[in-house]
Amino acid sequence: MKKKKFTAKTFFSNLDAIICGTTLTLCVILVNVNVVFRYFLNNPIKWTDEVVTSLFVWTVFMGSAYAHRRHAHLGVDIVVNLVKGRSRQVIEFIVALLEIAILLLLTYISTQYVLNLIFKRGILFQIKDGVFAWGKVKLTYTDTLRIPKWYTGIAVPLGFGISFIYSVIDFLRCQLHLLKPKAEETALEEGGAY
Repeated sequence: MKKKKFTAKTFFSNLDAIICGTTLTLCVILVNVNVVFRYFLNNPIKWTDEVVTSLFVWTVFMGSAYAHRRHAHLGVDIVVNLVKGRSRQVIEFIVALLEIAILLLLTYISTQYVLNLIFKRGILFQIKDGVFAWGKVKLTYTDTLRIPKWYTGIAVPLGFGISFIYSVIDFLRCQLHLLKPKAEETALEEGGAY
């Protein structure tokens, strides 16, 4: 079997998996180090809970985007499997559109959440009395390390946004047939394996 070359393209196309793997690894290391410090040295590291929580948020949302790209999310397809032919295609089309709409809505709402962590009342800019004005920056900080909370919060709209992009690409590829299927998908259809 031929070994794949690691290039910048491979790095950026797998960035969600790399971030997820890195943050999960750091979570495991920090939790174990803190266990040693807490129970064996009787001196817990105070900031590990805060850092592990932030890393875990990044792990969850980047992992969710990665799972979306790999079609690894669980789905309940009992109704879809009962229907055959054209009706099944219509149901899959509607479900794909709903998925795109929900991911777009979640991206928008989570972006508003992050803006609320950065700007006063989430207003990036406003026009007041005919004058354009930027919103007031009012950062919220974590309790122990005093790191801006948006460093953690930005993972939420990024995860939903990347999943949204993957959904649109999948919709264009599988529902509208405007994009060519990936080589690995055609191999699966022909009975091959990844």
